[in-house]
Amino acid sequence: MICNHLLRFAICLVVISAATVASAQESKPQPPTSTFKPPTSTYKLDYVFSEMQDGKRINARSYSALVRLSDKGSIRLGNRVPVMTASAKEGNQFQYLDIGVSIDCRVEQELESGIALFTNVETSSLAPEQPGENRTGAPVIRQIRYSVDNVVPLGKQTLLGSADEVDGTRRLQIEVTATKVR
Repeated sequence: MICNHLLRFAICLVVISAATVASAQESKPQPPTSTFKPPTSTYKLDYVFSEMQDGKRINARSYSALVRLSDKGSIRLGNRVPVMTASAKEGNQFQYLDIGVSIDCRVEQELESGIALFTNVETSSLAPEQPGENRTGAPVIRQIRYSVDNVVPLGKQTLLGSADEVDGTRRLQIEVTATKVR
């Protein structure tokens, strides 16, 4: 009789243990299933920098980048120009300046009307020497910087900004055309 009771007790323990393990497994917090999908849209951004004089385009330069949604794109184009910082007596020392174009851009958001685009542009050039000018050998650097957020419609050239030269009669105009690639 004692064996029967022990056997029933053992069976009860096994059933209770199995139920406890099953219950513990069911109540374990499951890792959340991710609904995040990495951005897959890619855009071609065509930038045009135009030099205008008297309302007419006298020069235009184009730059293009493929940028995925939320990623940053960068374009760097130019020259490293040596500038003497110490004379021949002191051993001809130079510092190098980056002269040219730098474009940083990011497609921040897709909108019904196009894309939200952040653009940071810096252009620099050496100013030509003017007749009769008495320079000390140090170059004069011209610089233009833009940092803008724009809504850019797809497939349509959009003006990001324009500015007159500080010491000249020209105007620099920056435009972009955004095209969805995929």
